[in-house]
Amino acid sequence: MELSHGRPVQVPRINEKFTRKWPAPKNFKDPELQYKEGKPGTAAAPALEEGQGLGLIIAKWTIFKWCLLLSVMTVFAAGCAGLLTASMTWFNTWQNSQVMAVADYDILVLITLCGASLLITAMFGIAGTLLNSRPLLAVYAILLWPSMLSVLAVGYSSYRRATLSLEQKLSLSWSRFYTPFGRRVIQDSLQCCGFFSSMHEISPSKQCYLRTPLPGCRAKLFSFERDNLRAVWKAAFSLAPLHLVNMVVALLCSNHITKTFGKGIMPMQYRLTPKDVKTDAERILIRNGVEPGSEGSGVIHEKS
Repeated sequence: MELSHGRPVQVPRINEKFTRKWPAPKNFKDPELQYKEGKPGTAAAPALEEGQGLGLIIAKWTIFKWCLLLSVMTVFAAGCAGLLTASMTWFNTWQNSQVMAVADYDILVLITLCGASLLITAMFGIAGTLLNSRPLLAVYAILLWPSMLSVLAVGYSSYRRATLSLEQKLSLSWSRFYTPFGRRVIQDSLQCCGFFSSMHEISPSKQCYLRTPLPGCRAKLFSFERDNLRAVWKAAFSLAPLHLVNMVVALLCSNHITKTFGKGIMPMQYRLTPKDVKTDAERILIRNGVEPGSEGSGVIHEKS
């Protein structure tokens, strides 16, 4: 009897360790076991063919594990899509991407963080599913919550900006928040000059000057922002229900990736050690009237 955190813990005796009541876990068994008529351990059975071992492993997957794997792959795809879109915008690989980088800088940062969080969450989910690791899947299920908040943050921010006085917000931002370089980027990208006209708060350039024939940026910027923000909040709010399903799947399936709970590894107190074997041998000798350490006993004491 031993104490652990103030509570008595029953320590198994040596004889109990010799009973082998804890079989070897399946994960530690030889993957090259021979099979015959579906029964392992047959000596005369033919060896596994190439690629057959992987098929046997996949065949043992539970339906919960398949559902969890498909769910994690959707999170991974959403994270890759969000991070790829943000990266393409940062590196100016699509038309008028610099306009979004100036006018919607905060939303672009949120999209980047959202894609990164989804991708990191999916990595934990893939690792936990393939390794049958319930601790990793617990971390995955927890990380799905901040990922959900990041998706909703992107959708709410873009929806509110697009639907509540967008034109007044653009006018205020052009006058107070956009830097001269930012206004010039918008002018060069949209081929316009000034906000209302070339006489209203312009950033001078070779194409934009006082008597330029280019129109003001108000109409073009409003049209771009309306369409771009609408695409962002629709994508975010379309992803939210799927992400909610992924959260439910993670909670329901994480504990059923294998048929048994845990990995079936023998507890530490039940593991047989050389000291246990020696102690048990000495007990047998004493019971038979043989002194341990004497000649013919077969047990030699180590010199201290």
